[in-house]
Amino acid sequence: MKPALGYNSVSPINDWASIPLGEKVREAEQSIISEQLKYCFGQYLLKIGQLSNVLESHESTIPTQVSLTTLNNKTPLTGVVAEFDELPFLENSIDAIVMNHVLEFGSDPHQILREAHRVLLPNGNLILAVFNPWSSLALQKFVPSQKFQLFKKGRFFSVARVKDWLHLLGFEVTKEDYLCYSVLAQNDQELDSSFIPSLLKRFCPSLGGVCILVAKKREWPLTPVRPRVRYRTMFNPAVRSSSLNRTTRRATK
Repeated sequence: MKPALGYNSVSPINDWASIPLGEKVREAEQSIISEQLKYCFGQYLLKIGQLSNVLESHESTIPTQVSLTTLNNKTPLTGVVAEFDELPFLENSIDAIVMNHVLEFGSDPHQILREAHRVLLPNGNLILAVFNPWSSLALQKFVPSQKFQLFKKGRFFSVARVKDWLHLLGFEVTKEDYLCYSVLAQNDQELDSSFIPSLLKRFCPSLGGVCILVAKKREWPLTPVRPRVRYRTMFNPAVRSSSLNRTTRRATK
């Protein structure tokens, strides 16, 4: 297993057209994320990365929504400019985070998740979209063509590995959805609507090209445990004898 820490910086994807079937993948992820945002409440919603910024979040009841990108990828939709592994927010200050395909192009995905965990409030939600390396979509990296060069430079981590990182940080994965079972869909054809992708979705759901994870930050308070040993109070015989001697002396006088 290759280490997650990389020393070569990779430019993140800024346009859905840089992904095979990018527009169809965006629509599929949009429908799932919009449904999950209905169950996110609070005051602040953070969308990390340009792919997350272009997604609509009008159905969310969270009033303040912040878009964050790096300086090199700044667009008119950008609200905050910062690095993904150094978020400029206080600890326990964000209610929900949407992060689409950021880990695959970061030099240190562990630190990106740690920062997301740091700024999230307890019971806050992290909606994370990652590419599945065991899918037909990931096989496009090995196609000898000049298309999708940024997509091919990404490092795709297995879903089990990403879930393990989340568990180690204290997240609880509450939902796991897969989509994009074929990259051969036509322009006028709905994604995963043909015969073979439908069979894969039904019998082998973990072979989808994209996985969307919904994780909740958990923090359990420490409850002091009472000791099981019961101590019995004992009187000091020396003190008792001295008090008896004093009473006897007073009585004799």
